Amino acid sequence: MTPTPTGELLESGNTRAGRERWAALSPAARRLVVVLGVLCVVAAGLVWFRSWSAERELRNRVALTTALSISSSSTTPPGGQVGYYVVVRNEGPRRVSVTSVEGTTDRLRLRMRDDAARPVDPGTETAIPLSVLLSCMPGPGEEQLPVEISLRRADGGAVTRRVDLRPTAPLLDVVTTLCGVRPDLRDHEISGPVLRFEEPLDNGPN
Repeated sequence: MTPTPTGELLESGNTRAGRERWAALSPAARRLVVVLGVLCVVAAGLVWFRSWSAERELRNRVALTTALSISSSSTTPPGGQVGYYVVVRNEGPRRVSVTSVEGTTDRLRLRMRDDAARPVDPGTETAIPLSVLLSCMPGPGEEQLPVEISLRRADGGAVTRRVDLRPTAPLLDVVTTLCGVRPDLRDHEISGPVLRFEEPLDNGPN
């Protein structure tokens, strides 16, 4: 007669012993064991889900810093020009793309000069040229420059961030000056060639 392998004997014995112990339990004890087993599975699932959610949130976290920037030239084009930019720095862990910049106050409308998305890698920044339309209206001047920045994450998701551009003085000082001289301006683009004023005629004696 061929002897039964020791491994099979142990397995069979362990299985039989387990069945006997299970059969020896009362119905209430069996239910309790089942409930405890289900609770352990649910608890393990919750721990895994929380860990997965935290990792996913970290991967998709969007963190930005912004600043209003200005460039100027006194010779090109003739008469000079002034350009305004929003500088966006990506402080998050993944690449994002700036798809639009929009902001409106009583006298100003700010937006990207074109529709091209600007990708920004983690730890880098990009300067986005702005169109700045000025309409001089009576009333108190702006104290803040709120804009909404629309972004596309690396996974394709879209998010929006509202920020107040700073520093405001480089732009608001120009607005105050222009509206003081030309209160009739409407939808005038001030990010570009410098607005020239006609010199007053000298009607005095020769």
